[in-house]
Formats: sequence, structure tokens, C-alpha cells
Amino acid sequence: MSISVTMVLGFLLLFTWHQNRETRALGWWSASHFVMCVGAGMLGASDYLPEVLSIDIANALILVSCGLAWGGARLFDDRPVPISGVLAGPILWMLSSQLPFLAESINARIMFSSAIISVYVIGTGCEIWRGRLSEPLLSRWPLSVTLFVHGAIYALRIWLVFAFPVAPGASFYSVVWFSIIGLESLLFLIVSSFMILAMAKERSELVHKTNAMLDPLTNIPNRRAFLDAAMRRMRQRSRNPEPVTALLFDLDHFKSVNDRFGHSIGDEVLRVFTAKAAAEFRSTDLMGRLGGEEFGALLFGANEATAVSTAERIRRAFMIATADMEGKHIDATVSVGVATLAMEGTEDVADMLARADAALYRAKEYGRNRVEIAGKRVSAVFGEEKIDEPVEAKPLAPAAAMLRVVSPSTAPQLDASRTFKEPEWSSEPASFRSARSL
Repeated sequence: MSISVTMVLGFLLLFTWHQNRETRALGWWSASHFVMCVGAGMLGASDYLPEVLSIDIANALILVSCGLAWGGARLFDDRPVPISGVLAGPILWMLSSQLPFLAESINARIMFSSAIISVYVIGTGCEIWRGRLSEPLLSRWPLSVTLFVHGAIYALRIWLVFAFPVAPGASFYSVVWFSIIGLESLLFLIVSSFMILAMAKERSELVHKTNAMLDPLTNIPNRRAFLDAAMRRMRQRSRNPEPVTALLFDLDHFKSVNDRFGHSIGDEVLRVFTAKAAAEFRSTDLMGRLGGEEFGALLFGANEATAVSTAERIRRAFMIATADMEGKHIDATVSVGVATLAMEGTEDVADMLARADAALYRAKEYGRNRVEIAGKRVSAVFGEEKIDEPVEAKPLAPAAAMLRVVSPSTAPQLDASRTFKEPEWSSEPASFRSARSL
């Protein structure tokens, strides 16, 4: 019965892997189940097979199964799988089983194989648990605990052999504790298999949710994700006041870049800007693509002078980077609008972005390729000149207008966390991607 159940679980994992080839670990875990079936079948047929098959090879296959499970756990988190680690246990068993003290004692063989299995199972649990740091899947917790408990029970078998040894010439099936642990092993295979399936499904759902929050071209949060994280951080700010500055970027004459050099170069210009901007932001800053050639950022804990300095470095770095791209003189530039909210300020995200948008509009009016502060002028050497007359309110750009009509009560509550090998998400509660990690 145990072999039949293990076989069914193996096919279930194989079918799931066939549907989701990206999760290669499912294939390894499926192979682990099939190898376990062969090894357990040969072990149970000891009355019909020579000892070299029913004892030496059978136990070696069971240990290979454990090694494959351990390798699958590493592969699930994209860690390399050393073949030496997978085969170390089986090779150690095959070499040691020829020694007289193991060849002549069933109790010694049980203790030795139990020790190796325990190491593999606990090691598999450690690999699953270790992955929670980069990808906090909920299913990792119960699966890790299940593996640790099963590994501890196999370690307990060593003590049980001392306390209740198998009589010389008797079968280990005649010992009561062996049957109990056999039942526990069957339950473990069932529970762990379904937890593995749940973990793979959870990852798949998380990937889709995360992709829905990312701009596919630049791999930074899209407008919805940016706004969601911004409002969440602003609500946290109400409990721990700090200055915050909004930056709005708009690439100058971007349509002409596409018209002159083609959309592939235009896409590369957007990626170059993203990289240059991300290099200047801190891990606590938020950055997103608001649409087209417009980007936004929120710098928490940054005063006006710091934000202007950051914006100016981004402007210059982008201008230099696009002066010569693949032999083409793109000479792309960016205009920046800056709006700062003081520590004691209570303005919401929409109002602050609206002020930054007005400053951006003014930067366009004054010749582009410049940084403008809401209500002030910025010279080329960072000097500030007060504007005598109030700045006239300008119509919001489409992206900013979209931001303005969304309030915390109506904002979509998105949640994303993963970890891929793409740029990592920040550790912020909003699970928002850190611009610095690009």
C-alpha cells in the first residue's frame, strides 16, 4: 500500500511539473518518489531477491531518493545542486555495507541507514527554511516543520534499535516500533507532497501578482503599485513624522527619439534612465513608472536640498549616458519637478504629486533639461531664486491626474513579495520594490 501511495504522489508531482516546467524542483521531487518506490519494493522482496539487491542496492536507492529530495529543495530556490551531495549518502552506504559489522548485523544496518536518512531529511528542511528570507511563502513553514519532525523520528530509530533490537534471524517487520514508524513515513510522504504542491502553487500565484505590479520594460513598479506603496508609506509616516520629497521626471522630446531612432532605441533609453535613477536612490526610496516617459519617486527622510541634489545627479548622469548609445548620439534629457513636505506637514500623496507636477510643467516651460522646485527656481549651481508671483496652477499631466483622484480609501490594496532573480523587493511592509536594488 505504501508503495502504491508513493507512486501516485510521484505521478501527481510529475503532472504538476509538466504543467509548470519553470519549477524544476517538482521534477526532482517526483523522481525522488519513483526511486523510493523501487528501493522500498526491493527491500520488501527480501525473501525473493539476493541480499545484494534486497539490502545493499535497495537501501542505496532509498538514500538516492533522499538525496534527490534534498537537491530539489535547493533547486526550488535556484541554488546549485552538487551531485556529490546527492550521491554522498548512497556511496557511503555501499562502501560501508561491505564492512563486517554492518554486513552481519541488521540492527547496525538500521542504525546506519537511519542516521543518513535523518541527515538528508533535516538538511532538506533547512534548505526550505533558508529560502524564506528571499521568498517568504507561507507554505514553507509547515513543510519545514514536517521535515524536521520526520528527520527527528528517523534519528529516534537509532535509540529504538538499542532499546528494542531486532532478534537475530528475525525480520525487522516483526518489531512493533518499525511498523509505527513505517506508518509515520507514509503520512509524511502524503503531507509533504501536498505541502510541496501548495508551495509551488503559492509561488505561481505570487509571480502573477508581482508581474501585475511591475512595468515589463523597466522592471520597476507601475503606476498602480507605486501609488499603493506611496500611500501606505504616508500612512506610516503619520505615526513617525519625517520629511518626504516627491520627484516627477519626464523625458524631454521622447517622441522624437522614437521617430528618429526607432522604438527599440526608445525602449533602451527608458531602461538607461531607470538604471541611472535607481543608482542614486536609497533602499528606503520608492520609484515607479507612471506611464510613457514619465517616472515618479518619493524620497522619505530627504529634505529639499537633498532631493534637488539627487535629481540633479540623475539629470546629468542620464544626459551623459545617452550622449553616445551604440554609436548613436541620442542626447536625451529629462526635466524634473520637486515638491517637499516638511516633517510636520499633513499633505497627502495626491496633493504633493500635484505640486511636483506643477514644478515639472514649469521646467518644461523654462527650456527643459532642468530641475524645478514647487514655488522656487533652481540655478545650474543649485542656487535658489524665489518667484515673486505665485505659480499659476497648471493642468495636471495625465499620470499625475490619475494619481490625484485616488484616495487611500479607494486605492487598490496590492501586495507582492518575491523573490526572483530580477531586482529584489524592498523589505518595506508594502512589499514594494526598492529602486536601489535595480
